[in-house]
Amino acid sequence: MATRLLTLLALALLAWPWTPAEAQSVGQVFRRVNPSVVVIRTREKDVTARSQGQGQVVSVSGVGSGVLISPDGKVMTAAHVVHTADEISVEFLSGEVVGARVIASEPQADVSLLQIERVPAGTLVAKLGDSDKGQVGDQIFIIGAPYGIGHTLSVGHISGRHKPNTVYSGMSLAEFFQTDAAINQGNSGGPMFSMGGEVIGIVSHIISK
Repeated sequence: MATRLLTLLALALLAWPWTPAEAQSVGQVFRRVNPSVVVIRTREKDVTARSQGQGQVVSVSGVGSGVLISPDGKVMTAAHVVHTADEISVEFLSGEVVGARVIASEPQADVSLLQIERVPAGTLVAKLGDSDKGQVGDQIFIIGAPYGIGHTLSVGHISGRHKPNTVYSGMSLAEFFQTDAAINQGNSGGPMFSMGGEVIGIVSHIISK
C-alpha cells in the first residue's frame, strides 16, 4: 500500500503544471521599465482674433507621454502630441529635462519619432515587442502622465484588436488595440507594455462615445 501511495503521489506531481521561474508581478515589471518612460511637454504659438482685426499671439502648452527606444536618444510618442509644437521638452524619471525635435512622423498612424538633444546618464532604453503576438485577453499595463502626473501606472487587458480604417477614419494607417486600462489626457504617446516588459503599443485616443 505504501508503494502504491508513493507512486500515485509521484504521478500527481508530474501532472502538476511546473514553471522554471515564477512570473514577475505587475509591480516588478513596472519598476523595471519605468525609467524608459518620459513626460513630453510642448509649447506652440496660437493666434487669436481680436475685434479690430489684429491677431494676438499667445503661447499654448501641452503635455503627453513617450518612451525612449534607442541608446542614441530616439523617443516614440503619438503624432498628435507634437506635430504642431514649436518647442518640445522631454522629462525623465530623474527629473532631468532635455530638448527634443521631431525627426519622423506619420499622422495617419498617430506615431512620431523624436530626437532628444542628449541622453542622461543611466537612462533605460525600452525593448520593442511584436504587437502581432498580442491577443484579446492578454494582461498589459500603461505608463504615462495623465493630467501631467508623470509615471502613473494603469493596468488592464487587451479587450479588442481592430484593423486599420475600421474604427477611426481619421487615422487610416493605424491598427488599434482596445483596452480597459485607464487612459486620460496626458497619457497620449505613452507606451503599452506586455507583461514581458516590451512595448507593444502607443496610446492614441480615448473613445468615450
